[in-house]
Amino acid sequence: MSFRFLHTGDLHLDSPFVGLTADAPAAVAQTLREATLQSWQTIVQLALDERVDFVLVAGDVFEQANRTLRGQIRFRDGLADLARARVPSFVVTGNHDPLSGWEPSVTWPELAHRFPARTVSGVQVIRDGDEIARVYGVSHHVRDVTTNLASHFKREAGVPFAVGLLHTNVGATAGETNCAPCTLQDLRAADMDYWALGHIHRHAVLAAGRPTVVYCGNPQGRDPGEADACGCYLVTVDDAGEIHPEFRPADVVRWQLLDVPIAGIPDEESLIERVASAADEARSLAERAIVARVALKGRGALHASLQRPGVLADVRTMAQERLGETLPFAWVESVRDETRGELDLADRRLADDFLGDLLRRFEQARVSLRNSADPEATGDTARSPDRIVAQLEASIDPLYCHERARRYLRDVRPGEARLADLLDEAESMVVDRLGGDA
Repeated sequence: MSFRFLHTGDLHLDSPFVGLTADAPAAVAQTLREATLQSWQTIVQLALDERVDFVLVAGDVFEQANRTLRGQIRFRDGLADLARARVPSFVVTGNHDPLSGWEPSVTWPELAHRFPARTVSGVQVIRDGDEIARVYGVSHHVRDVTTNLASHFKREAGVPFAVGLLHTNVGATAGETNCAPCTLQDLRAADMDYWALGHIHRHAVLAAGRPTVVYCGNPQGRDPGEADACGCYLVTVDDAGEIHPEFRPADVVRWQLLDVPIAGIPDEESLIERVASAADEARSLAERAIVARVALKGRGALHASLQRPGVLADVRTMAQERLGETLPFAWVESVRDETRGELDLADRRLADDFLGDLLRRFEQARVSLRNSADPEATGDTARSPDRIVAQLEASIDPLYCHERARRYLRDVRPGEARLADLLDEAESMVVDRLGGDA
């Protein structure tokens, strides 16, 4: 028996965008204020349009334990829209919106089920009189849950399809609050068919097959660190029982971090056009409104002009004028200068000074890497590659052998091609720091 469901979470309803300048136009500011609420409406409409059998919400519906009245009512209204279409919904709370927080007296629709805390419970999903799935879940009672909640999940006998709904950090994801920590092995031991997870804001399928383990991510990015496409998962279980999760974007506005190289740009007016063009292209690719942070990169003749007071602000203002007020909007939130003056590396490499010596060593290392991969190399450079490559390998050993870092890096140690790229990047950094604008 085939069926479909929608997996979302980390809505953070009624929470603000972070880091925006105060001069955003009224239409932009209004869109940003409504973005998280609108993304929830988009998700509800997607569930209705796709005629899913049920909807899962994997925690952090709200930004804070003390939920806003507006956010609570808008969330309830979305659940009510689902209930009117006879689509049941299942909700757990997370570390941002634990059950211990304040919430207004808002009545939820009958088909919306919020799981209690402390004990895992299961709820049947019934279609045409038959159970098609059973959803197991447990909410966070307080913000800081340090116990392994996943270890308490257990499939019951006779369940046709088991779903685990949980807000958790799987594998102690770096940089994330380690709430309700667990491992993939813990999830596999519970004998679920699908794990609907929340907490990590980047969507990902952690495991396919059985169980299929999925982080839905947040449906609306709210700061420059959340610049990827955001949305939810539409999941199909076919007649053979195979599970097919499909990511669907739901964000109203998308952050864009745009690099604009200045090499070859002849003047300031051309730079303004290039910035506006980059933002316009990003908007077209995103197919929605964007907030752009532009970084001017590289070496070029315009570097000196960009050091003059007010030039960066004028580039941003004029680029925004070029973009106009077309909807969906492209808002250039900032323009940052990361450029350097023009430099002739070949000429600088000949200088009899510290930087010249370093640049010659970089070039020697590059030649050695090329020759180490060329069995027909001859001459002095053919005898030195092994030694130089060994030196390069030794220079990165402390990182790849580091007690904490090596578990993340053990499968990504660079080969010779990547070492050559790293050499180029390192040379650029050295030139930027020691070469100045000469």
